[in-house]
Amino acid sequence: MTPGQAQSVPDKNFGKQKTILLALAVAVLGTVFLLPRFVSDPWIADGSLNDPVIADSSPSSVSPSTAAEKTKYRQDSQSVLSQIIVVRDLLQEQSVEGWAPIEFQQGLDSIEIGDQQYSYGEYRQSLGSYEQALEEFTALEVIGQHKLSAALASGFEAIESLNITGAIEAGMLASMIAEQDQQVQELAVRIKSLPGLAVQLESGDQARIAGNNAAAQKAYQEAVNLDPLHQKAAQSLAAIKTEITESSFRQHMSRAYSALDTGDFEAAISAFEQAGTVHPGHPAIAQGMAQVENRRSQETVSRQIADAAQLESSEEWAQAVTVYEALLEQDPTLTEAKVKLIPARVRADLDLRLNDYSAEPLRLSQAPVYRLAQVTLNDARGIPNPGGKLRAQIDQLENLLERALTAVDVVFQSDNLTVVTLFRVAQLGQFEQTSLTLMPGKYVVGGQRQGFRDVRVEFSVTGEPLDGPIVVSCKEPI
Repeated sequence: MTPGQAQSVPDKNFGKQKTILLALAVAVLGTVFLLPRFVSDPWIADGSLNDPVIADSSPSSVSPSTAAEKTKYRQDSQSVLSQIIVVRDLLQEQSVEGWAPIEFQQGLDSIEIGDQQYSYGEYRQSLGSYEQALEEFTALEVIGQHKLSAALASGFEAIESLNITGAIEAGMLASMIAEQDQQVQELAVRIKSLPGLAVQLESGDQARIAGNNAAAQKAYQEAVNLDPLHQKAAQSLAAIKTEITESSFRQHMSRAYSALDTGDFEAAISAFEQAGTVHPGHPAIAQGMAQVENRRSQETVSRQIADAAQLESSEEWAQAVTVYEALLEQDPTLTEAKVKLIPARVRADLDLRLNDYSAEPLRLSQAPVYRLAQVTLNDARGIPNPGGKLRAQIDQLENLLERALTAVDVVFQSDNLTVVTLFRVAQLGQFEQTSLTLMPGKYVVGGQRQGFRDVRVEFSVTGEPLDGPIVVSCKEPI
């Protein structure tokens, strides 16, 4: 081998080595910069997914826009997965496998497809699969609500029609979807009492046909107690109560008119009132009570006129006036009461004036009162055929008028140290005993003494001698 040939062989080997080394360098760079971008992530990524992407300056790396796009689809997929998990768990709580197993499995299949796409880094495709699954699950939510509403409606309708089997089936479906729902729980309670309710309704219907209203009411009431919301039970109870009420009302009204025919007004009123407790405000009751009042009023008027006449005979004129006025207040057309009222009022007024003078005889010491008393005495004397009471009143007033003009000697005693004054009459001064002649009336005498508390004595003169002297003496030191 020539030297030139020997030199060419190493040059060729060196070129091959250079090529191999360059290929290895490219492979290393691809592993470092490109491989992490295509490795799949889990369903729910951690926070490292949000780290910024560092672009490679090498011409052979993925472009920044492509990396950002893949990162966005990956994050969107995880966001949709989070929503799917919430809806999926809710559907499972609603026992979706029991009322929509095929539709639910379709949603799960869409999730599985999305998972496979995600594991291969096909984030955009996985996002579409996940969104389809979420849409399917969301549609199942709406279907579940519709099925729940339909089950509730069907269940309540079956209860009302006493369809025990249909009610149980509807209740089971509703409980699967929303066991804790208030209406579902209400449906379950009503279904539980449905068999007993049906028995009581049947028993009530049979008793009603047989004319045993009391037994029918009891059975219907038991049915309502079992299910207060059952319309047929409530309607049956209301109907039988109405029948019982009408029967009771007719019985009371019949007794009332029978009592009215015999003149037993109290019994008639009692029966009408009992009818009123059955049917308050019924016009027939008002009519019946009016008939009782008319019949009784006629008897009452006759009896009260007789009572007033008796009062007149006893010279109880004020009470007789009260009777006549009460009669006329009830019926202003009563002629007899009108005629008798006028003289009764005259005698009642005279009786009142005579009694006033007898109650306060000292007033007669006043000249105007004395003159009016004389007029009253003349009026009393002018009454023809006076009764014993009026004659006694005339005698008493004559005596009072006579005494009203009779002066009386009044004796005063003191301690000769007290200055005594008979107010509005005279200054008596100091004395041990003195006397004055006084006309009937009320008097006040006072005493004063230096260093002692004043005294005051009131007394009356009636035209008759006093029981003893009037003592005026200041004895209490100040």
